[in-house]
Amino acid sequence: MANHLFLISFLYFFSGIGYLIIAIRGIVSRNELRIFDLVRLMYSLVYGFIPFILYIQESYGQRNLYFYDYSLSGLSRIYLMWFLSVVAYGLMNLAYLSVKQKTVSALVNADDKTSDVITTHVTFTNRNYSSRLIICGIISLVIGWVCLFLWTRAYGSINNFILNGALIRSNRGTIYNPLAFLKHFVLILPLSLYSLVSAYFYERPKILRKILYVILISLSLFGNYLYFLASDSRITIIFIGLALLVITLKHRKKEKIASYLIIAACIILALLLITMLADTFTYYVRHGVWRNSYSGFFINFTKEFNFIVSSDMRVIKAWITGELEIQIVNDFLTAITSWIPERFVPFEIPQTIWKYNTYLYESGHSGTAPTSLVATSIYELGLLGIIVFPFFFGLVTGHIERILRRNNTSVYCDVYYGLFAGLFVQMISHNQISTFVTKLFPAFLFFLISTGVDLIFRRSKKTASAPIMPDLTDEENKDRKADKDEGRRSYNRYFDDPIGYVEDDED
Repeated sequence: MANHLFLISFLYFFSGIGYLIIAIRGIVSRNELRIFDLVRLMYSLVYGFIPFILYIQESYGQRNLYFYDYSLSGLSRIYLMWFLSVVAYGLMNLAYLSVKQKTVSALVNADDKTSDVITTHVTFTNRNYSSRLIICGIISLVIGWVCLFLWTRAYGSINNFILNGALIRSNRGTIYNPLAFLKHFVLILPLSLYSLVSAYFYERPKILRKILYVILISLSLFGNYLYFLASDSRITIIFIGLALLVITLKHRKKEKIASYLIIAACIILALLLITMLADTFTYYVRHGVWRNSYSGFFINFTKEFNFIVSSDMRVIKAWITGELEIQIVNDFLTAITSWIPERFVPFEIPQTIWKYNTYLYESGHSGTAPTSLVATSIYELGLLGIIVFPFFFGLVTGHIERILRRNNTSVYCDVYYGLFAGLFVQMISHNQISTFVTKLFPAFLFFLISTGVDLIFRRSKKTASAPIMPDLTDEENKDRKADKDEGRRSYNRYFDDPIGYVEDDED
């Protein structure tokens, strides 16, 4: 058995190395970090290095999985799951590459006069962008804070809610909360952070304005911190951190992205380390006592993600033995009703895939064990899901990223880019359709806020730029129209597509 586990661990290790090389080569060759690059990097972690470390530990007799089966048939199923993870990776990439992407290029070869005009235009645009973003960020921040207060009010205070965070997350709370649905609105707090950070990069403020940004961003960070404590979700640290990293790299000063990759790797390792230490810190917040649960990076790291290997082993056994109940209908029903308060749903909402997965463990596990992309694929459609689900996931990622890149000059592109970067990365390790749909609610809410802000800006601009014109003769009107058309052609020559698009290669 030990020899088989050792061999399996190295199969995952070499797969992880391969996934990592593909991701880094794509980033360097295109000189750009795409959302799917982060997906590839996460896949190398989830279906490469995490199983490698876990199976190495298991081969030496350590048992820290929720479920394991190391009989001869169980070992054969582990080999099968490794093969299915490779197949899923290939199909996911094939689907993504079938969606034609475009890469952004800077405007070049402009003369000095034109460059001055473009610089002036870009400066004005950046100020316009930052003004809208900071207003949207403030409104989102206020909504998030108010809903956070109302969401936790049933327990008397945020502190009491945090004390019961683990029970609430696993639906074992002892107090009925009529405002539980407001948790969806609290999820706008990360978007307020993305909006404020994006506004900061567009404006590059001076000292006084910088103080304002520091205060607002600090309030947003503190709100996200309270949500993290209340929801008892340590893993959100990684996804929010990756979203901020993507936004930061989009506004990098140096042209070559390769010079930032080492710094980005250090930031990712720091996010992982913070996540590992978060349980110790949250225990102190809840109970006022330090609990030294940190046993080293690799041990804590595998404890945080051991559900991936446990769920893979459990679902493949359930499918082969015939005890698996296909969950695609239940997952769609929970997804459709995810935006509706449960008391208004006229039927009983079925259990989620994660709860069903936890139930199959039959080990008295008190929390809710998530499922990763491959395990969810089998839960959804059986072995057929390995073909359908990763391919569909790659298509959705490709099309959403294409939409975002086509609108790269949009005021709010950074906010949505950060949101979907974190969301798609999360769907590799924590995957179910209902979770994906739920996480789209704050995007819809932010869209409503930004639409209202845009409407106010357009009306104020229209009012401010409406001069009182004297009556002109027909000849003067013709001359004025000719001058205006010529000016518009000259302007459009440079600003219709200020950053331009060129066809990308096939990646």
